Amino acid sequence: MHEGSWGISHTRVPTESRPGHVALIAGFYEDVSAVAKGWKENPVEFDSLFNESKYTWSWGSPDILPMFAKGASGDHVYTYSYDAKREDFGTHDATKLDTWVFDNVKDFFHAARKNQSLFSKVNEEKIVFFLHLLGIDTNGHAHRPSSREYKDNIKKVDDGVKEIVSVFKQFYGNDGKTAFIFTSDHGMTDWGSHGAGHPSETLTPLVTWGAGIKYPEIVSADIAPLMASLIGVPFPLNSVGRLPVDYLNGTDHFKAESVFTNAVQILEQFKVKMAQKKEVTLPFLFTPFKFLSDSEQLNILRKARSYIKQGKFDEVKPSCLLLCSFGAIGILVAVFLLIQACPWTYYVYCLLPVPIWYAVLRQFQVIQDVVASLLTFPLSRFVGFLLVFTLGIEVLVLSFFYRCMLTAGLIAFAGWPFLTQLWTQAKITSLSWTFFSLLLAMFPLMPVVGREPDISLVMGAGLLVLLLSLFVVTSLIKRKNSLVKEELLVHLLQMLSTVLSMYVVHSTHSSLFKKQGLPLMNQIVSWATLGKQPVKLDGIMLHQVSHPKMIHLCLNFIESNKFVAGK
Repeated sequence: MHEGSWGISHTRVPTESRPGHVALIAGFYEDVSAVAKGWKENPVEFDSLFNESKYTWSWGSPDILPMFAKGASGDHVYTYSYDAKREDFGTHDATKLDTWVFDNVKDFFHAARKNQSLFSKVNEEKIVFFLHLLGIDTNGHAHRPSSREYKDNIKKVDDGVKEIVSVFKQFYGNDGKTAFIFTSDHGMTDWGSHGAGHPSETLTPLVTWGAGIKYPEIVSADIAPLMASLIGVPFPLNSVGRLPVDYLNGTDHFKAESVFTNAVQILEQFKVKMAQKKEVTLPFLFTPFKFLSDSEQLNILRKARSYIKQGKFDEVKPSCLLLCSFGAIGILVAVFLLIQACPWTYYVYCLLPVPIWYAVLRQFQVIQDVVASLLTFPLSRFVGFLLVFTLGIEVLVLSFFYRCMLTAGLIAFAGWPFLTQLWTQAKITSLSWTFFSLLLAMFPLMPVVGREPDISLVMGAGLLVLLLSLFVVTSLIKRKNSLVKEELLVHLLQMLSTVLSMYVVHSTHSSLFKKQGLPLMNQIVSWATLGKQPVKLDGIMLHQVSHPKMIHLCLNFIESNKFVAGK
């Protein structure tokens, strides 16, 4: 309340440990391809705060710490982990995971007093101590956040943080040069899960205090650049976060220099991304962003540097005028509706455009660039594009009344590669595109689903899936890889599931046709499929969770629609 800043931080879907920690420590949201590595290995190496530090010491889970040590250049990121077997979601006392971390940190500083080499390292500048506290998460999964075990774990962590802060102050002689950041990689629902986008999963605590931190204010923060700025190391190479200067308790000159450095670092990423995009885009489809052309980049950076030299630091920082303006508009609209005693639906209709137009006008430069680009086109080309877009929209509208219009649109798509340079650059890709577009064009011409189910189509689709699966299984058998057995097992289980599904559909259709009702065995197989045991796929636990409310709704639906539900 008196020594730092605190509030709510926000994470994104998937609210899992690996992407959350990558966002916190590296400053960007990792590609979801990391899921194929079980959130543990790095599909692509990336820079992080730990890598940029002089030294980093970390304690905690063996699932999290190694991924930041593995990508570090040099031998300066040290990890201390407990045995993975301790991470048992069914444990009676997961608090021991956090106690282990606190005890080992205290032992570390005790040993540093007697080890001259270690003592000199921990007294360097630009160093990081990372304490990964998994106990609360584990107790939440095992006992739910409303449980006594969960609340006891919170108390243990609260006491542990207080004790660790005291250890730091004693070790460093209360020199006031340590910054503390307390946050989380994700939240948790009331029934002990995370991964989705509910506010209870995406809202996380953020408490900062110590060296370089201001007193409480209402600001937003990207945590990776904040940490890098506090210890004076470069921002992580892949970080796309904006430095929250309002958190910093430094001079205006320091803040302006920090923002300038942050902008240059993100600009370099823009250059790389633009070059990559240009390589894989057809020349006539690639339009450089006019407002960040090479000359414009130099001009912006020159102006910013000039403002800093002249002491015009506020010119370097972004303005929140647009947000305040739209906030005021929203309040005025709400007050007007309140005076008129309008129904709640009026609030939805009238207030919804406010955030939408705010989001649009935030991208005003992009809109301006699009308009400017269109105006540079020759008149004939501009009219041609306009006609194509109009025709496409009309085809979509007509398809609501005449399904065959979708076929016409897909046939037009099939011929697109031959009207561009794509045919000369990638013939196999062009032919594949044409073939599958024509194949897809057949479906709108087929009869729509009527009152009578066409069981032959369902069985044919199932057989096609099995045939394609056989090709996959054959290719897996030919591969020599340590993961082949596991992948092969998963594919075989999926094929078995497909066969069971085909049996249930065929049997149910036959039974209902004969007026014999829904067979008991089919009900058992269907419910067993819904609530089947978790399948371990490439190190990931994939769960199908049956929420009590969902089951209740399903049962009510089946009770009132017995024969339809059978299908």
